[in-house]
Amino acid sequence: MARFIRLILVIIAAITAFTMYSMKDVGYLTAGFGGYSFETTLLIVGGVLLAGVLVLQALLKVFSLIHRVIIFFGANRKVRLIEKARSLLSHGLIELAEGRFAEAEKLLLKQLKHSDNVLLTYLSAARAAQQQGEHERRDEYLRKAHEATPTAEIAIGLTKAELQLAHQQYEQALANLTHLHDLSPKHAYVIKLLLKTYRRLADWKNLQLLLIDAKKQKLLSKDEIHNLELETWRGLLSDQSHCKDLKSLATVWHKLPDALKDDTNLVEYYALLLIDLEAFNRAEQVLRDHLKSHWSESTVILYSELDVVIDNQQLEEVESWLLEHQHNAHLLLALGKLCLNKKLWGKARNHLEASLSIQAMPETYLKLAQLLEQHMDDAKQAQIYYQQGLECLAGNQHHHLEIEASQHNTEKPALKIVQSDNV
Repeated sequence: MARFIRLILVIIAAITAFTMYSMKDVGYLTAGFGGYSFETTLLIVGGVLLAGVLVLQALLKVFSLIHRVIIFFGANRKVRLIEKARSLLSHGLIELAEGRFAEAEKLLLKQLKHSDNVLLTYLSAARAAQQQGEHERRDEYLRKAHEATPTAEIAIGLTKAELQLAHQQYEQALANLTHLHDLSPKHAYVIKLLLKTYRRLADWKNLQLLLIDAKKQKLLSKDEIHNLELETWRGLLSDQSHCKDLKSLATVWHKLPDALKDDTNLVEYYALLLIDLEAFNRAEQVLRDHLKSHWSESTVILYSELDVVIDNQQLEEVESWLLEHQHNAHLLLALGKLCLNKKLWGKARNHLEASLSIQAMPETYLKLAQLLEQHMDDAKQAQIYYQQGLECLAGNQHHHLEIEASQHNTEKPALKIVQSDNV
């Protein structure tokens, strides 16, 4: 459009000049200034003006060309600097991955102002500083990362939490992750790190609440959820046990999901906590109820260690287990002790002797010897059982010593007990 207007003006000027020339009337222009005057024809003035316009346009084009050249070379320099920054970032990440953390930090920070990925650079530099134990520098890089990219608060916060957890700064990590969880309550990785933090802090109550979200979102496998629930409830039970509060301990147990109440390890742990609080009869009931439908050798062994008094109906229930487990030495030991406490001397002797015939155990010898000496007036046989019990106990200790020696002395020859012929 501008070119068209200029063309029209040139044509009009040319027609006007040609008309004036053909009519031999080129006009005159007189200009005065001070004591000086200037006189010329309009045709010359028009020519001068036209030439001035053309020169001005030429100068503008020259300046425009110079400007484009400057921009061209400036842009190329900027591109080169960006490429160099990318190369340094790449090399820095390689150094970081290969464990050369100090060199990685230096490379990452070079040409940082020309980097087109400032966030990644600062986060990587923070990891490099963390590995060198420079936690103040680490936090400074994370702060600068947030200043450079405020919209990446979740990414920066997660990186910070990972580094804090790696440095065992659990309280700081908890504060950071709690803030992130408020910003994004359903963020999967935030929830996973929070679970890990609560577990490290043994904060079982909050862990239990957060597990509900984890189960809803299916963030963990069924086995992982199950194991974490077991650990959580175990921790909740332990907390009440440490408070020596039997009532609160029982309350936590009753709140357990039914599926977890069938877990043998958790049942045995609960029984041990009851025993620690001297609630022996309650522990006996818990173990007996579990053995009805979940037979376990470890549970029977723990049951056999109890020394309680139960009623006749409960004793008959335990004796009924012999129908399927008549060769279980620990069950027979448990029955022998239960009969001792109910003063059923004959039945107690039968059970204890049957247990010894299957597996010799020091406690069985001791109980049988005490029974014969104190209640059946057979001191001679009692002394035999005392002696056999001591030999059994010494044999067990010797066996444990041999195992420990074989485990800890791999280079030195194991100690041998040599019996002298000259006694």
